Amino acid sequence: MNSDKENAADTKFVQHILLVTVVILLPGLLGAIFGWVHGLLPLLIFYYLRRYGKTKGKKYILFGCVLACAAGIVFQMLGQLLLALTLIPMGFILADSVENGDSTTVAGIKGTFALAGSWILITSVLTFGLEHHPYTLLISSLNQGMDEAIKYYKLNNSVPAETLFFLEQTFVQMKTWIPRIMPGILACITLLITWFTMAIGNRMLHKNTGSGPWPEYRYWILPDKLVWVLIISAIFVVLPIEPGRTIGINVLMISGLLYCFQGVAIMLFYFSKWRVPLFLRTLIYVLLFFQTFGVILLATLGVADVWTDIRRLNKTDQETDS
Repeated sequence: MNSDKENAADTKFVQHILLVTVVILLPGLLGAIFGWVHGLLPLLIFYYLRRYGKTKGKKYILFGCVLACAAGIVFQMLGQLLLALTLIPMGFILADSVENGDSTTVAGIKGTFALAGSWILITSVLTFGLEHHPYTLLISSLNQGMDEAIKYYKLNNSVPAETLFFLEQTFVQMKTWIPRIMPGILACITLLITWFTMAIGNRMLHKNTGSGPWPEYRYWILPDKLVWVLIISAIFVVLPIEPGRTIGINVLMISGLLYCFQGVAIMLFYFSKWRVPLFLRTLIYVLLFFQTFGVILLATLGVADVWTDIRRLNKTDQETDS
């Protein structure tokens, strides 16, 4: 009986190690299809550390990383391997933040800075072996891609002259604006990964252990004073003054995304309250997340919650205190 339990435990141990290895390697081996799997790595690290404890969790992560590094060297995919490894510290930081009893906001800030710091550190190290900084290479590759697209459309006689002129003007504008808004885009990507890790990880822990480190996501709320960052950045965008306008656009993108997260929490709150069927929820998710209008609507809903308390969370707190 004991041997069966030991064999089952050994099997699970190997499965956890292989899962970590696969999540690290798969985007590098099949990036065109599984590139998105990179975003699951911080979630897996955070979940293992909180679900199985630091001792077991670290063993799964360590052995998985060692196995992945060995395979990465064999398959000559050190660049992709390095990118995957930069996602790991955020999982540890979030797990430590839970242990310290940090709030959702503080944990989110720590996780975001941990991920951003990892990327800045690794790109700084890579700079020593390259003629240009990876950030500069990113901008150059985007510009090159647009130039090649224009050449392709010019060689394609089926494209009308008016359409070709419109595309050329659009790409010229994009070349001007992409370097200016790229910091905001990268910051938004960092926030998205942090938000996904915290929201899904918290949900998984609630479901599998009966309790999570933070309140359920539908009750999450941003600090009230953050709305002034959104308002001030919007004012800077309207004013034709540089570099204030560029800074305002980047800050507006970041703060707008944060309120989009709050809008999602409000949507989930009422989905749960009204017991919306899963099929209808999925349909609404697709309609909202795959078009710009849906994202703007969620951000507007999040901002409106600051003044109207759409979920009546403050009212509930007051009634509980009384």
